[in-house]
Amino acid sequence: MHPSISPLASIFRLNTELVLNCIEDLDDRRAQARGEPPVNSIAFLVAHLSETRHLMAQLMGELLPSPFSQAFSKARTLEQAGPLPSLDELRAHWERISAHIAVHIERLDTAQLAQSSSQRLPGSDGTLLGALAFLAQHESYHLGQIGILRRQLGCSPMSYRLRPREPGRVGA
Repeated sequence: MHPSISPLASIFRLNTELVLNCIEDLDDRRAQARGEPPVNSIAFLVAHLSETRHLMAQLMGELLPSPFSQAFSKARTLEQAGPLPSLDELRAHWERISAHIAVHIERLDTAQLAQSSSQRLPGSDGTLLGALAFLAQHESYHLGQIGILRRQLGCSPMSYRLRPREPGRVGA
């Protein structure tokens, strides 16, 4: 693995597990709860993070078609997104795109990381490496939101428990 992508790949692997930890003890009702005042649900945030990983795959030149509608990929709120898949479907989508990312991020080389990114993202230097750095921060931000929403639902805090996984392999 290229040395400059190694720390980001570690963050993406950690975030993969943290999302799974955050949803493992939820049911669909709790995952779709919006709180007061209404905010985006955990289910929406997991779908959004899955969609963001599809963008990441696209930026790396390793497109994996998203299971979500084109309208969902542009949604910033639950109202714009429409009905969400079940938590089981979201978990399967998350694991599938995460395994895809884990395999392909390790194959990036110096030339690819230095290429201009097709997406100009905040705080990025315009390269693929800069875009991936922003996306790692973006995921971590939303994981914090999910952690707070869990506590508001009366759930235990987010767990940092890690399962051993091989890149590209779904499941424990």
